[in-house]
Amino acid sequence: MATSALLGLSIHATPPLITFLRLTPLLSATASLTHAYMELITTSSFLSPPPTTSFTTTQFMQIPPPNPTSPAISNAAYLSQLEDAREKVLPAWFVNFFNSGVWSVIGLNSISTLSAVANVFLFPTGLGPYRTYYIAGLVAALGHYIGVPFVAKSVDGLARTCVRQVNCEEIGSQRKEKGQASRWLSEWVGYHKIRMATVDVFALASFGIGVIGVLSGGSS
Repeated sequence: MATSALLGLSIHATPPLITFLRLTPLLSATASLTHAYMELITTSSFLSPPPTTSFTTTQFMQIPPPNPTSPAISNAAYLSQLEDAREKVLPAWFVNFFNSGVWSVIGLNSISTLSAVANVFLFPTGLGPYRTYYIAGLVAALGHYIGVPFVAKSVDGLARTCVRQVNCEEIGSQRKEKGQASRWLSEWVGYHKIRMATVDVFALASFGIGVIGVLSGGSS
């Protein structure tokens, strides 16, 4: 049984609990990256016209492609209507998305950081050289929050637009504001991709190496 101390209190953990503690950062980091990937799929889907001629649509879903003889003016009108619809829908949708998603992101990332801290500082015995990977994963998990200031502007812009729409207020000149919601979401997606491909992937890889090394007996 492993023993540690926190604020003068003794903490005891059985071998199964220690194994679970070793695994927890990897499990939560995996969930975090999966969450981020699904966020990317969901948000980026608003930024492109529907792929009506793709293999998935025409073959897998068995839906015939649009009529190639349709006049170009009709297609342009459709794209214009689609953009107008985005401007109306995106702010309200994003506020709903953010209000629910932000807490699951914080929760998963908190599990990663707190369990990593417990491994590194409370029960480091048995980690051996793989303690370094747990520390690296911890730093990467904390690094997730570095991206917050970068996405703050787009989140704030979409939220304020949503409130103005709910209040039926004028947003400003149509020329200036046309496409603004899409640009804000595009900015958010851009920073999200960077964060996901760097700190989120690095955290998962670091914890993965650490867990495999420790549980395979490589720390002995």
